[in-house]
Amino acid sequence: MEGKPDLIIGNYTEGNLVASLMAAKLGITQATIAHALEKTKYDDSDVKWKELDPNKDRPGQYESQTAFTLPGLYRVVSGINLFNPKFTIAAPRADQSVYFPYTEGLKRLTSFHPAIEELLYTKQDNNEHIGFLAHSKKPIIFSMARLDIVKNISGLTEWFGKNKRLRSLVNLVIVTGFSDPSKSKEREEMAEIKKMHALIEKYELKGQIRWIAAHNDRNRNGELYRCIADSKGAFVQPAI
Repeated sequence: MEGKPDLIIGNYTEGNLVASLMAAKLGITQATIAHALEKTKYDDSDVKWKELDPNKDRPGQYESQTAFTLPGLYRVVSGINLFNPKFTIAAPRADQSVYFPYTEGLKRLTSFHPAIEELLYTKQDNNEHIGFLAHSKKPIIFSMARLDIVKNISGLTEWFGKNKRLRSLVNLVIVTGFSDPSKSKEREEMAEIKKMHALIEKYELKGQIRWIAAHNDRNRNGELYRCIADSKGAFVQPAI
């Protein structure tokens, strides 16, 4: 940067931690986004969504909202209490007993290695994964996220598809949602699934991409990250 920014914006737990440290060090204004509501991604959400509505048994997601300009120009006298326990949402990878460095060999969950080897490198499609990696010795670019527009997995896939030099050097492995649109109940996800299949065909990515269905076993997922690191690969967060 050529100079200090006037404003830094943090989003979610880790982002706000970094934003707080940077804002304090640089002496600049910090804006905080507590958590994405993502209300618009669900069908008929304005009719069905009740989480935001307070009642006698439960406070609403936001008791009040106050618009304001820059500090010194307008004094905010009410608004959201960011220290309310309902905003304490830790990211899944914040648990260091599960997500620890790949270099800590004695803690590695080696019992998962045969299953992870199959998950990454077998050539047969099944309900858990599609696509294959023709050159298993290449490093892996890896991403794990929901399959929606904001998380931008399809954007990562298209970027990979367009970059011939990158494709010659690495493989792409994604863990996200379903590969079969009929299994999804969300219109946006179904559209992204179809887009992913179209991108794989358009850029002829077979042999260079592995698409793995989402999995809720945190211990296996933690070891999967470490196996990606073993390959000298990298985790990518392409969200927009």
